[in-house]
Amino acid sequence: MEKFIAKLQERLMPLATKLSGNMFLNSLGQTFQLLLPIIMIGSFAVLGAFLDIPAWQSFVQATGLQLILMTIQSLTLSLIALYVVLVLPFQYAQKLKINPITAAVLSLMAFLLLTPHELYTAIPTEWLDFSGLFGAMIVGGLVPRFIKFLLDKKIYIRMPKGVPTIVEDSFASLVPALLVMVISVVVAKLIALTSFGNFHNVVYTIIQTPLQGFGLTLPAYLVMQILCTLLMFVGIHGNAIFSTFTPMTMAASAENLAALAAGQALPNIITGSFSVFCQPGGIGGTFGLAFLLAFLAKSKRLKTLGKMSIVPAIFGINEPLIFGIPILLNPLLFIPYVLSPIVCTVLSYFSIALGIVPRLTGTEVNWTMPQIVSGFLAQGWQAALLQIVLIVITTLIWLPFFKMVDNQIYKEELEAEGTAE
Repeated sequence: MEKFIAKLQERLMPLATKLSGNMFLNSLGQTFQLLLPIIMIGSFAVLGAFLDIPAWQSFVQATGLQLILMTIQSLTLSLIALYVVLVLPFQYAQKLKINPITAAVLSLMAFLLLTPHELYTAIPTEWLDFSGLFGAMIVGGLVPRFIKFLLDKKIYIRMPKGVPTIVEDSFASLVPALLVMVISVVVAKLIALTSFGNFHNVVYTIIQTPLQGFGLTLPAYLVMQILCTLLMFVGIHGNAIFSTFTPMTMAASAENLAALAAGQALPNIITGSFSVFCQPGGIGGTFGLAFLLAFLAKSKRLKTLGKMSIVPAIFGINEPLIFGIPILLNPLLFIPYVLSPIVCTVLSYFSIALGIVPRLTGTEVNWTMPQIVSGFLAQGWQAALLQIVLIVITTLIWLPFFKMVDNQIYKEELEAEGTAE
């Protein structure tokens, strides 16, 4: 087992280092973290407006609350691409060490120039929601990089010494702004001559739709969960892996919410909130382990650790267990740590696919939401019940390995006490 873990670390470390050092992926992950309040407000607004309970529908329609909730959703979740094209380049520019305001403003300009609009009248929201999300990501990544290239090559207007910084920055951004504008207009006009019609249609047809089709399958999602768990086992957080899937799962959530609002069948099994089933208690599905430590451990150290860890585990935080037992690089706990997310992901997928649990509404639920509550918010009592079943199953997976580690540490404690006497 030690040789296996050494080999695992040897293979995973280069990948993890490359991912963790990727400035764009890091910026993308931070962007969605910063936008989480917007996403959650919008998704819960849709749920509140169209929740299929007759008494509730009568209430929201009679009071005008439904229109208010729909307005909230239309200006938050339905404009998600617009939010991303501002926040992503700002985050990315900070890592590139260029002016983040300039990068954000020019990215927004490029995005709007590439977006179909009605002159002096309106910008249709069709490409400002999840359909334009990948386009926003592409623009938000390329524009800061292009600005960085121009500045490195000194292709900008330089001002004499003593000029205020704000004036210097505005002139320095003038040439990049002009070039970004020209390129955006030319690209938009050239694509308009094709059957695609516009930039967003190209991205949606060629990139976003096929990528979603692959990324939202059980094998792809399962590989992502396994890889994140393996990285965490060797001490590297899997946020970069999660962030690559976030645009796809968010788009799937938006499709389910739209279907819910239209009274249609929900199309996607895997959405943003599907993750509430996959890792109960944190990466590795360790809620059951925290419970076992708190109530069944013979070791004083493990029992104390369990009592300290069980409340954070309810909220999906398991660092006390990972570093306290430790789980990190511990051969005795490798199997349950990797196996629990696999079992949870597979069982959850087929529970929904077979209709045992209804498909998730698309409501985005924060990963820190307590177990059972998160399932109820994501879909209802059936999802909450599934979470309880998964917690029981993962607890049983952890049980024999917990006993093995507990006996080992308990024996060490007894020997230490005997030595002290």
